[in-house]
Order: sequence, then C-alpha cells, then structure tokens
Amino acid sequence: MSWPIIVVTGANSGVGFGICQRLLCQLSERTPSDTLIKPLELPGNSYNEIHKADQFELPCEGITLIMACRSIQRAEIARTKLLQILDKHIEMLRNAPNYDGHAASFRRNVKIAIHSIDLSSLKSIPKFVQELQNRYPYISHLICNAGIAPFNGMNWPACFYQLFTSPMSALTTPRFYTQSWGELSQDGYGFVWQCNVFGHYTLYKDLHPLLASPKYPYHSRVIWTSSLESKRTSKKTHDPYGSSKYQTELISMELEQRALNNSNGSKRVRHFTAHPGVTHTNIDMNLIAPALHYLKHLAFYLARWIGSPNHPITLDKGAVSVVWLCIVSLSSLAVFSSNGNALKFAAQTDWLGNPRVGIAEVEGEQHLDEAKIMVDNFEKLYHEIQESRS
Repeated sequence: MSWPIIVVTGANSGVGFGICQRLLCQLSERTPSDTLIKPLELPGNSYNEIHKADQFELPCEGITLIMACRSIQRAEIARTKLLQILDKHIEMLRNAPNYDGHAASFRRNVKIAIHSIDLSSLKSIPKFVQELQNRYPYISHLICNAGIAPFNGMNWPACFYQLFTSPMSALTTPRFYTQSWGELSQDGYGFVWQCNVFGHYTLYKDLHPLLASPKYPYHSRVIWTSSLESKRTSKKTHDPYGSSKYQTELISMELEQRALNNSNGSKRVRHFTAHPGVTHTNIDMNLIAPALHYLKHLAFYLARWIGSPNHPITLDKGAVSVVWLCIVSLSSLAVFSSNGNALKFAAQTDWLGNPRVGIAEVEGEQHLDEAKIMVDNFEKLYHEIQESRS
C-alpha cells in the first residue's frame, strides 16, 4: 500500500509545525475538508481528464511524516505535541454522529520520524539523504519550508510612516524591519541564500531518486514555501530575506516547467510554490517589547475582520495552501500549468477565519528567462559541489 512519505524541513516550529499539524489532522478524516477548497481563481469545470498519477490516494490509511530539523531535542518535543494534537482531533471525530472508524485506523499507521539536517552546512545534506535512502523506499512529498529571517531591528520612523500612510500594508507586507546582510555560511555562500534557497535546491537534487521512485505510483510533489514579502531585488541587496523568497518562486516555476516538458516516462516530480500569508510567530519577539508583540497579534485580527484575506494568523491555517497542494488532485491544476503563468498559492481566510486558498502571479515581467538562467546556474554549482564531494 502506497502511503505518503512526506519530508518537512523546519518541522519543529513555526509554519513547519503548522504544516505537520494540518497534514495529520486532515488525513485522519476520510474526506479531508481541504480537498473541498476551490480557489476563487479556479475556473468552473476547468478540467475533464482525471489522470491516476495526479491523484493523492484518499482516504489515507497511514503516513510516514519525516521531521527534518537541526535540533533533535526540539523536534522530539514537537513530535510529542503533534501526537497530542492529533489524538485530541481524533477524539473529536470519534464523538461525531457519523464516525466510521477511519480516524482510529489512520492513527495506528502514523509514524513520525526525526532526522537531523542543517541547511547552512551542505555536508549535512548527503548524510541526511543517505539515512532516508537506507530506511524508506520512496519519498512522495518534499516540503521545503525551513528558512532564516535575518531581522535584527526596527526602523521606527519607517514603521510609523507606513502605519499612518498605508496601515493595511504595514500589517501585511511591513517594510520597516532591518536585516543583517553579507553574512557567509561555513561553505562560503550567502548565509540566508544558502539556508533559504540553495540548501533546499541541493536537498531536492539529492533526494530526486527517491522522489522519482516508481514504488510510489503517483506524481511526487515538491512544495517550495515563499512569503508575502518576496521581492525582486538586485544581487547586492539589503533585503536578503525577500530576495531569497523571490528566487525560491523562480526555481519552483522553472523546475515545474521542466517536469511538464519531460517526456521520459510517466512519473513526474511536480513543483509548486505556496506561502502562509501573515501568521503570528515569535520572529520579532527580540525586536519589540512583549506588549507590542501581543498588540500586533490583535492588529492582525483587526485586519482580518475589516476584510483582509491575507491574515490566517494561526500556524495551522497558515499551512492550508501547502497542505492543499499536497492532497488535491493535480488534474484540477492543469489549467494553470497550461497557461504558462508563474503562480503561487496563498493561505487565506475569510473574515471569520475559515481557511481558503488564493492564487497570485509571481512578481516581475522577465521571470521566465530569469528563472531558466538561475536554475542553469544552480545546476552548474550543484555539479561542481558533487564533484568536490567525490
């Protein structure tokens, strides 16, 4: 039986934890509610052909969830918490009037494994991949979520200016956090770039044989997480975070086009970009006073109540776009694959907090050529590193 084997980087905290939580709870349901979500941008009756390889087998009878984290200790604490959340959710399902036993059966087949990886050190990636090759016959999903946000301070004049001139923008895409830049990894590359972009690219390339394995009969999926703060910048940028997320979007788009154009066999490794919208994390806890941190949390809810779709706020709702891409039939996305647009899928909610998925185009007019050049350069660098390994 081809149960999903899903790798989530940075799974022990933040959005990565929310992705794991939502995946487990959704798959414990015979018909996951996320499969019923239809983006407003998706045309009605947009597809007629249903391809078996595009499917995600439902109801899901079991899962192996691989938490790929730097800290084993923090991952073990997160795993315990995930199982507690799942058990609470299953108990709620068991008490429902039409409970059919699926949740308890699924729970018996849940395996959460922890494997250590540090994307800031390229030498940790082959070791991680070797462990997976020794233990698992295939990988069905790779969720490239881990990342570094190098925020180190607040530009208060810019903060007040944006709050007074464009308050919704200030609560959605703030431009007043200052970032450290120019820091190098131990491998000699830009620290944020390696952690957010190239480390994941190297991980994907090394895992490709497992992702492409015919032992999983459906198309594999790689989900690249971006951000509302993705920004096209110059190479010498003082916004390494926004720049890294923009590069992530270009890589995902180009790899997806190459997968669709590949006619060698029926098994494909598909690529998609998702972002969590605005979620409430502790990323700025050291930048502002605790009272302001909680005031910001309240302001996020105010933004949602007055109509912003971009404020899921909680981690599990911020994970809806990633989880939806993991389990929805890819046949339903064929209309987007055929139009050549560079797209990303957004976690959104209505004003009551009901989750939904939105779709937006990647910024920039020249992204097609830029993406191709970027992936070609990444390929060249990857092969140089492979040669140095051997």
